[in-house]
Amino acid sequence: MSICDYFQPYLKEMETVFFKKGSYIITSDEEFEEVFYILDGVVTVECINAKGKMFLVDSLKKGDFVGKLSYIYEADFRCDIIANTNVKLLKIHKSTLSHLKKNADFVNLFFFKTSKRIYYIYKKMLIKDLFKIEEIFAYHILTHSLNNVFKFKSMYELCKELSISRKSLYNTLNNFFALGYVDKKSNSIIILNRAYLEKLSENLKEFY
Repeated sequence: MSICDYFQPYLKEMETVFFKKGSYIITSDEEFEEVFYILDGVVTVECINAKGKMFLVDSLKKGDFVGKLSYIYEADFRCDIIANTNVKLLKIHKSTLSHLKKNADFVNLFFFKTSKRIYYIYKKMLIKDLFKIEEIFAYHILTHSLNNVFKFKSMYELCKELSISRKSLYNTLNNFFALGYVDKKSNSIIILNRAYLEKLSENLKEFY
């Protein structure tokens, strides 16, 4: 069964809501016990540390649940949830979610989806500790390039996506430029030495 089939008896209790790109769906200081099911679009979960540095925690799309899910585990991770595109969400109230949780099949699907995201976040944390920035960056541009061209929105967005500082990213890029591995044109990185980047990132590729 599709998870949406379990929603059918409770649709009158649910609300379809829309957010424009760039809008805050939930802020970190907001008390919010409802859960959203993403019907269309992409949302990001972000966190700001005490020094004002922003971290991209997760990126979710159609078919994912989003909300202050840490409440389920009696915690609050203090994250902002932002519409990365125009989004359409199904708002599920706490009381409705309690009814849905009485169905074992729904619970299995719900916790499979949410625990998979937790595993993804945990894996990202491990990568930062186990691999050098050069390896992470090389793997990223290789896996997201087309015909040896990697396109990105901005250096700010790239830093946020990789969870690294601008200084670290620029140092890595300048080193790659000096060695002749890549070149840069506007918001594109041209891969000049693919074989070296593949060798550099082979351990990370194996990890994935």
